[in-house]
Amino acid sequence: MQARNKRNAQGIDVSHWQGSINWNQVRADGRQFVFVKASEGTSYRDNRFITNIQGARTAGMLVGAYHFLNAQSTAAAQREAVHFIDCLNMVGGAKSLDLPPVLDYEDNPGKLNSSQITAIALAFLQEVERLGGRRPILYTGNAFAAQFGRGLSDYDLWIARYSNTRVPDDCTAWQRWDFWQYTDSGQVQGIRGGVDLNEYHSTLGELQARYANNSNQGDEEPMTAEEKKAFAALEALVKTQADRIASLTDSRDMLKSSISKMDGRVQRVEQSRSMTIPDWAQEAVNRAVAAGIVDDPEGGSYDFYRLITVMYRKGLI
Repeated sequence: MQARNKRNAQGIDVSHWQGSINWNQVRADGRQFVFVKASEGTSYRDNRFITNIQGARTAGMLVGAYHFLNAQSTAAAQREAVHFIDCLNMVGGAKSLDLPPVLDYEDNPGKLNSSQITAIALAFLQEVERLGGRRPILYTGNAFAAQFGRGLSDYDLWIARYSNTRVPDDCTAWQRWDFWQYTDSGQVQGIRGGVDLNEYHSTLGELQARYANNSNQGDEEPMTAEEKKAFAALEALVKTQADRIASLTDSRDMLKSSISKMDGRVQRVEQSRSMTIPDWAQEAVNRAVAAGIVDDPEGGSYDFYRLITVMYRKGLI
């Protein structure tokens, strides 16, 4: 996976273990975002969740929340998702937060296999999105990330690897990180003792464009129905073609056809919400241009760049 960058947005994550926090000092110390522990299992709520959310918001930080998963089955995962959403509703709901809800899945006490772990994660993520109207992301450790299958690769990744130099390892589901928790013993003004430090893979502006601004779009979905249909067709192609990379020429033609069908929608979005190519999409856009799938990627919309990035991560371009 990629290395850290000095211009990347900096943040922390906290729970009741950090005790009382002076959020104005935290913000003044250069921390721009925070993920706050909300819940665990089917009944536990962190006793400082609401206080931490309110304090960080007042200090002007971007805020998100996470749930620590204990589930050993898909049914249990869905019940935990319900509890998580209930906790988020205490602070205005998932859509009121600047950052997406997070699934914290980092251990395997039941010694489940990779397929079971992936199914449990998907059950939780899908239920959270259904109930909260917000697409979640997944947090896990560098070693445990290898347990997840390709079915999770279109969810953004927050990964823990405690090092300033050794980057997280590539794995089946992800080859890039979106957030990196690089230490659990950081020192931050306003917090007594050590705290987890995190880094977003781009600037604060890009972080806001990717997540925070999207939290105020009402019921608009990240992808249109037609875009979802086109992507579903591409995903089906991946599942039925074991040699999808070798047959890139045929796949390229299908991608061109799918993007052509969405052209009207993309043009309307570009006219009203055009943006420069985000850093997180640049590598995927370069590959798409090189493959001849798109000719002029400048000034596209968020949905356009997200679709291209998902295609790239799936190995379709």
